[in-house]
Amino acid sequence: MNHLHWWLFALSFLTGLVLTIALTIRPVERQVPVGTSAGRSAKSEPPTTKIPVAKESPTTKIPVAKESPTTKIPTVPHAPYGPGSAPATRDGGGPAGWLVKGRSDTRLYYTPDDATYDSTVAQVWFKDEKSAARALFTPWRKRPGSG
Repeated sequence: MNHLHWWLFALSFLTGLVLTIALTIRPVERQVPVGTSAGRSAKSEPPTTKIPVAKESPTTKIPVAKESPTTKIPTVPHAPYGPGSAPATRDGGGPAGWLVKGRSDTRLYYTPDDATYDSTVAQVWFKDEKSAARALFTPWRKRPGSG
């Protein structure tokens, strides 16, 4: 089985080639020009029929609404840890009224009652403690070894 029958390979290739060519070439269908048939008498008809045109303006004026029909959807600020979270600014500041600071590197959050609240630079801010817990952050005061 190690030697190959080249003549058999060439014969099968040529057979496939001939069949492919034979099946792809189709006879051209004869197209008959459209005209009058032999059984009918040719009556002369005008080539076009005149259509009456209205004397109105071709464009219709649409009244413009004074207010836009669309309503503005308020944009939601980017919430990196779900609803109730906001990224901190470069200096650690956050949205007005949000008091819970978070550190994304330690996954801890700090409330104003915590001793290290003032010295902590926030990486993320939370609206309340529930939002921080929902984002799987741990309160700093419950960390083992802290008071």
